This record gives sequence, structure tokens and C-alpha cells, in this order.
Amino acid sequence: METTYLVEIRLGLTKWRICQTVREISCRYPVDEFIEKHPHITLFGPFVLREGITSRILLDILGSVAGRFDPVPFRIDGWDRKEGMHGNVIAFRVIPSSSLRDLTRAVAEALSPLTESLIVWDATPDRKWFHVTIANRLQKPVADAVYSGLSGLKTDDTGSKPSDHNILLKIRQWLRTSLLQDPGRNITPPLLDESGLRVTVMQDAEILAEYDFLTKEWMTGDFSHKSGSWQRTLSRYRHAAGFELKDPIVPRTEDIFFIADLHLGHANIIRYCSRPFLSADSEEMDHVLVKNWNYSIMPENTVYFLGDLCYGKKAWEMFEYRKKLKGRILFIRGNHDTDELTVTRSAVLEQEGIHFFLVHDPVDAPGDFDGWVIHGHHHNNDLRHFPFVDFRNRRINVSAEVIGYVPVTLREICSVIKRGESTGGTDHILLRYPHVS
Repeated sequence: METTYLVEIRLGLTKWRICQTVREISCRYPVDEFIEKHPHITLFGPFVLREGITSRILLDILGSVAGRFDPVPFRIDGWDRKEGMHGNVIAFRVIPSSSLRDLTRAVAEALSPLTESLIVWDATPDRKWFHVTIANRLQKPVADAVYSGLSGLKTDDTGSKPSDHNILLKIRQWLRTSLLQDPGRNITPPLLDESGLRVTVMQDAEILAEYDFLTKEWMTGDFSHKSGSWQRTLSRYRHAAGFELKDPIVPRTEDIFFIADLHLGHANIIRYCSRPFLSADSEEMDHVLVKNWNYSIMPENTVYFLGDLCYGKKAWEMFEYRKKLKGRILFIRGNHDTDELTVTRSAVLEQEGIHFFLVHDPVDAPGDFDGWVIHGHHHNNDLRHFPFVDFRNRRINVSAEVIGYVPVTLREICSVIKRGESTGGTDHILLRYPHVS
């Protein structure tokens, strides 16, 4: 039997959250045996090598292509489905960036002469379906039930009587949902930003090698996301993306800054909110977040911190973190904060004719406030309703993940608001940093 290969991008930052969602889906629907265990985006294949082509040649050619690219961003946005060559596929929809499209096209052009692809669509990379598989090889009735359950859309309304298979499916689904704490709760469609940091080459069921976009070299050996090499990859990525400042930024003395939800000392926040740090390494996270703060802010600057400075058993006391942070800090109390520091529940500001209400959780803002609410609390867990800028509801989310882990100035916020309002406004600006549009 011939050796098969696959070129893919495995999820990194969002892997834990996506796997959690997949587990929730598998608890509700009978798809366990069809679940994709390693969430990824396929770039090319599966394929076999033509006569005379070795795996070494494959890696050399692929490396020459991948070396022209930096990390490729994309967005995971809700649900998708399609009928595949071996049954139906339920997936997370992926919105690719132009660089991901270009990479896919370049890989196909380079590998097509060397390989025999087992997928007909590899011949037309510009028509590629970008997705992260949840489950595949599904029979149509099962795929219909899963997709309609996730999306709330009817996939087949023929008026025909339910088949025995559909009845069995409903019974199994009822048994599974009866075991859930809240079986009636919808599974939230994800909206997550992600970047492919490595290209993975699979040889049958094992990883042959991974090409690192940051180091521009092939990685072999330990491919774990707990390894030292992955930690170095994340460090380079933070610098390249602007999530870790290399040099201080000299602000204006009159600048006012905002940030929320640092969660210093809270190791689990790394996976909960897809932060670009080695899983459970709160020390490195704390070092970077404090450095970003002090590289952005001078002692004369006013800083509004909108709640949840630290959290967890391994966190220091709040005042210990306070001693590390520059600026005249006004603390808005979050749901994880204590009374160690002088805090207030809310504050009101006015700048350039715009009124702002500052609060940790936006639900605590007065409903009749005639202005903009600046808040935290939601992190990047519900970007559909709490993006960086929500013009429709006049809200600004300054949770650390949403603003790129670097404090944002009131001057920048006012500029974004005025620019949006002058052009008629938009529904939202998802994140403060460059993202897939």
C-alpha cells in the first residue's frame, strides 16, 4: 500500500477552545466515531508521490514555497457543511486571509507536478473550501440533524415521513442531551481569530515534519504545543504581531489609557481566551503583559483599568502587581477583584464632545446613558456581541485580548468613533489589531 501524505495547518492558539466545542457536539449528537481528532485546515492532499520523488524532495520543494510566507491569519466563523467524496462533512467555517489563499495556491502549483492527489479539488485551488472539520463520512440524515441543530436552519424539508434511521437518531440524541447540564442550550457558533504558525506534513497517520513560518526552518522531533520549540515560536509570533512590544513607546503626557482583564497569575486564561503563550505558563504571560503596560505608559499618564487585574491560586496580591505598573491608575472593579486597592464601580468621562461610561461589565451600564460604554469582562469570548468597537450599541471592549494586549488611548478610541460615524458607521470593528476582514 502506497504511503499517503497531507499538507495542513493545525490550529494552535484556538485548539483548546475548538476541541471543547467539538466535545460538546459529540455529547449531543451520535458522531463520536467520525470526529476529527486534530483540528486543521487542509492545504493539499491527501496525495501519493510520483515515481522518483522522495519525502526529502517533497520537504525541500514545500519549504521553498512556505519560506516566502509569514504566519497566515484566518478567522473561524460559525458552522458549515458539504457533501464530500466519502460522505457528508460538518465543519467550522473558515474565512481565509489573502495570504492563506496565496499559500494554498502556491503549494498546489509546486506539488501538483510531483504528486498524484487523491482529491479532485486540488487541481483548482482557487475554488478551495476552507474549513476545519468537526466530523466527516456522515450519512446525510445524520449530517442534516447535526447541521440543523447547530445552525437552526432546516436542511431538508421534503414533507416525507421520518425514516427508521431518523427515529433512531432522535432517540440517541435525546439520550445524549438528557445527560447534559443544559440540553436546551444552543451550542454557540465560534467567532475566533487564528494564525497558522506552521505547515504540517503528515505521512500516513504520523507527522513527518513541520515548517515554522517564524524561524523559516523545518521542525522535527517534539511537535507538542507544550514543547520548548513551540514556546519559542509563540514568542516570535508575539513580536511579529505586535502582541509583545520590543521597545518603549513614548506617549503624550496628556494621554489617557484603557485596558481590562489582564488576569495576571491566571494560567487557565491562556487556553480559555486563546492567548499567545505556552499553555499554563502564567509567568511568561505576566512578564509580557506588565512589559507592554510599562512600555506604553509613563508615570504621568492616567490609566483606567476596567477590572480583573489578577486571578487564581497562584496569583500575587493585587497591590504587589500594582507596584509593577506605571501610571496614575484608577481601578474599576471587576468580578474577580478584591478590596485591596481603592476601586470604584464605574466612572464617567468626556473627550472631544463624546461622553463615556466606564464599567467592567457592560450590563451594569445605565440603559439611558446617552454616550459610549467602555468595558471589559467579555474578553474575546463573544466577539459577535462584544467586539472592539460596536457602532450599533455604542460599546468599546478593551479586554486585553481584543486590543492586542497593549493599552489603548482615549485619543485612539475617539478617532475610531469619529471616523466610523463620518462614514455612516459600521456594525463593528472586531479587533484592534489587523484581522481577516
